Amino acid sequence: MQHIKLNKNDSQLISLALREDLGEPYCDITANTLFAGEQQTGTVKVISKHPTDIICCGLPLVSAIMSHFDCDVNITPHCKDGDTVKKGDALFLLSGPQQYLSMAERTILNFMQHLSGIATLTHEFVKRVSHTDAKILDTRKTLPGFRHLDKYAVQCGGGVNHRMGLYDAIMIKDTHVDLLGGIKNTLDKLPNTILNQCPVILEIRSIDELRVALSEDKPKITRVLLDNMSLSELRECVALCKNKLPTEASGGVNVDSVSSIAETGVDFISIGMLTHSAGTVDLSMKAAQHD
Repeated sequence: MQHIKLNKNDSQLISLALREDLGEPYCDITANTLFAGEQQTGTVKVISKHPTDIICCGLPLVSAIMSHFDCDVNITPHCKDGDTVKKGDALFLLSGPQQYLSMAERTILNFMQHLSGIATLTHEFVKRVSHTDAKILDTRKTLPGFRHLDKYAVQCGGGVNHRMGLYDAIMIKDTHVDLLGGIKNTLDKLPNTILNQCPVILEIRSIDELRVALSEDKPKITRVLLDNMSLSELRECVALCKNKLPTEASGGVNVDSVSSIAETGVDFISIGMLTHSAGTVDLSMKAAQHD
């Protein structure tokens, strides 16, 4: 089971989403009109209407969203983040004042549809490589403000998080290499001991570049990223790196190609579309008082 501790950015994002939908101060004209003066409580359920199985993600956000309203609510989960949910199944029940259930509906659904979409797509990639030892990685290609949540969704789908940002790993890209005049000159810029044992990932575009990187007496890198290589090139690079450095394949990976890429023996496969092209799953909130 996956767990997430919402950080400051997550909380600010929830506040922004609610203000965007309800204005400031909060106002739902429809709910205020229909439920004016009433203190009745109700129960709603969020169900999957998606045509295929989905991976649930975002349940901890429900209580965080409802905490913005001055009311008592009760959340009854029917699954956990990371669980498979079939069409027609409920993810959770939510009980509380009818007015506030109505006000929170769209914000809850927006977050959960988005995050469950990422988790579901990630799970599909993970299944496609399950016969190998390759791990599926995400990237920094996330919606602004959503990175922490998006990467949590990748975990819920069975994927592994790459670096969170530019501050927690050194990744030497082709632009760095070209500006510095090649792989050797670039590696010469690195100290022998990286501060705080920070991971150092080097993007490699050709087998020749890899040979140069591996020729160092004391390798300063901890992983090589093999960018946009053919399957035969990947296999050759994996063989050269055996017992020396972990390998990561990247560039143009999709659900149809990922199995073949994994079968080359790479240790990791990073996939931008996990977070930038996952799409959403179909969830709906319905009254549940007559169930």
